[in-house]
Amino acid sequence: MSSDVKNKILIFFAVIIVAILFLVPTFSGTTGWFSRPISLGLDLRGGAHLVYEVQVKEAVQGRLQNIANSAKSDLRKDKIPVLKANVFDTDKVVFTLLNGTTSSVSQDKIKENYPELTFVKEEPQEGGQLNLIYTIKDTNGIEKAAVLRSVDTLRNRIDQFGVSEPIIQRKGEDQIILQMPGVSDVDGLKKVIGSVAKLEFRIVVENDPEQLARSVVLKGKDGESYRVGDTSLMTGDVIKDARPSFDGTTAQPEIALTFTSEGGRTFYRITSDNVGKKLAIILDNIVYSAPVIRDAISGGSASISGVSMEEAKQLSLILKAGALPASLTILEERTVGPSLGRESINKGIMAITVGFVAVIFFMIFYYRKCGVIAVYSLGLNLLLILALLSAFGATLTLPGLAGLALTIGMAVDSNIIIFERIRDELLKGASRDVAVEAGFAKAFSAIIDSNLTTLLTGIVLFYFGTGPVRGFAVTLTIGVLTTLYCATFASRLAFTIFELKDKKTNTLSI
Repeated sequence: MSSDVKNKILIFFAVIIVAILFLVPTFSGTTGWFSRPISLGLDLRGGAHLVYEVQVKEAVQGRLQNIANSAKSDLRKDKIPVLKANVFDTDKVVFTLLNGTTSSVSQDKIKENYPELTFVKEEPQEGGQLNLIYTIKDTNGIEKAAVLRSVDTLRNRIDQFGVSEPIIQRKGEDQIILQMPGVSDVDGLKKVIGSVAKLEFRIVVENDPEQLARSVVLKGKDGESYRVGDTSLMTGDVIKDARPSFDGTTAQPEIALTFTSEGGRTFYRITSDNVGKKLAIILDNIVYSAPVIRDAISGGSASISGVSMEEAKQLSLILKAGALPASLTILEERTVGPSLGRESINKGIMAITVGFVAVIFFMIFYYRKCGVIAVYSLGLNLLLILALLSAFGATLTLPGLAGLALTIGMAVDSNIIIFERIRDELLKGASRDVAVEAGFAKAFSAIIDSNLTTLLTGIVLFYFGTGPVRGFAVTLTIGVLTTLYCATFASRLAFTIFELKDKKTNTLSI
């Protein structure tokens, strides 16, 4: 045996050993050094399929309101009397000045600090008041950014919820598809996913006439009404961590918040400037608690009380993942039961098994001993496909099983091309070794051409497809690569090692 053949045998067994190592986690159920178990998709494992619509107009309104509040605060710091700043028609903000004498100064400052706003006109009001009307320039950009941010936020929330192998992707202009295999508590998951989780800190207004004129009324979690300032002093963007906890005095559940360094400084400033006042902690426009500020708080932390332990756990996950830029509306909800998934797996395995057995009988009957080489090549092909799925951490779906079944038919086609070329050479009177060498050489270009076109199709399906289509494309693409290896390398090595001759005719059994 030549050194070249020995090296090929070493490569062959090295590939087999690596493939087995990749597959160990799948059969043991634990994550290995090289790979993790093959995950089952929604259609095989069961779970939830949700389609959400992002209310992008809310995102534009929210962005405008933030600009309005910030601009109003800047103008008041410059001693410009701004009564209010309201958002209308999703793309228009109106600043109401106490009088028109500061109109030009206000316009200059707004133009300088907020270039995304375009001035429209002035509208004089009764009593000397003046409205400055602006529109926002790029609503489409805000809407697209809102959808992308919603995808990222949902991914963070679902990761913390512990859903394995979720599919989260954008659909169209303002929709998001979520597929979560293995989820049983769909209602609990929807609460975590669908909550906007907009956290705000505002001062409760009680006696100051000027502040009362600029206040808004919000409902508390207990049904009580709170009159709070119309501007947020701090939002949930500065939260570094959120976790369920218990109050050290009352032993009641609460949510312990830890702020970023910037948030800690802002919170210290808020509490030091408002000692003796109540600080309303607001989540999605509901006042959860309004404790009295006894002293300036410099520890960079706070807590939300008035929640149950279950609420504390859910809200902690939501706050840690961040707020959504706009609310979500469920357009489609579908739940796949695990029994249906098990039935799909059984039918898929049955289809692959029947196809595999049928191919075995045909190849051995038609190509005799060489047909055994084709069967061995198919078995190796299936092993390598599963190993690569595990190595890449791919998710196996029902279309993926269909891709496996299709690969079996495509793989045996390569062996048939090779065997027919060998037969042609034998009919011309070539010896066994010459016929095998010429058969593989002449079949090589046809095998490459047919598999290359299939490979390109799989890549296109993966790039442009979604969900099940991508699952099929992954399995198909991997199958093409393993087919090339098995047909051109592993099968050729088998012909080199084994004679495969018919005892009666002493010629190649094909």
